[in-house]
Amino acid sequence: MRWPLLALILAAGCVPKAEGARLVREAEARDARIAELESALETMAAQRSETEAALQGARAQVARLEEVLEQATAVVTRNSADLGTEVERMKEQIQVLEGAIAEVRNEVVRAQRELGEEARALEQRVELIARRAGVDLPLADAEIPEDRAAHYAAGAQAFEAGEHSRARALFRVYVDRYGDDAKADDALLFVGLAYLAQERPASALADLRRLLSRYPRSDVVDRALMAMGDAFYALNACTDARGAWELLVSNHPRSPLVREARSKLRELRRAPRDRCRS
Repeated sequence: MRWPLLALILAAGCVPKAEGARLVREAEARDARIAELESALETMAAQRSETEAALQGARAQVARLEEVLEQATAVVTRNSADLGTEVERMKEQIQVLEGAIAEVRNEVVRAQRELGEEARALEQRVELIARRAGVDLPLADAEIPEDRAAHYAAGAQAFEAGEHSRARALFRVYVDRYGDDAKADDALLFVGLAYLAQERPASALADLRRLLSRYPRSDVVDRALMAMGDAFYALNACTDARGAWELLVSNHPRSPLVREARSKLRELRRAPRDRCRS
């Protein structure tokens, strides 16, 4: 765990107590999520190993049965009257062996199917835990719609459903594929908003700044500035938060967000001194 070191730093008085307590709680929560993810991975590996061992045993049994069947069939096909009784007995054995082989083959198919289904189920579980922990995992090609409109809609749908990690992954690919599209700036905005929704303001700022740099004349610049102010304020960087909201008010006077920005500026002026570190 890394948070005991964080606790020592906080105890040394480097940051306010309230902020320090919040950081420790976040570190503890992240460690718990990581531990859960590691446990799921270990379980998946153990279960996969057991299933593969069972499958290997079944295959070996099939091979042995097929060898016996081949020998029995050779005896049956001999054209010898002296082996009449033995032939009949071997025919009966062949019928039994054929049934056993069919059963084992069915078991092999079932084991193969269950192995695939179990592996997929465990992978989905691990992916879910990772995404809930805030880990952004790459998407498989099959998870990304080929149609541009469907791609954007899938990202928006994931965002609305609270699947913020998946939404970020979809929108990042959208910007990479369709950087000149009219909705590419909106996609970047959603990436930043998804980070804010998970209380990760520092990560949000990186993509919001990228939006302003890449699309300075975008029609969502006002929303990006509002989100940046929120992110800075969450980080107790009040001066930067004020700058973002004031820029929104001065440069985008017709934005429907102006009233909200002014309200937040008033709130900022009344904020207690220990609320702002800068």
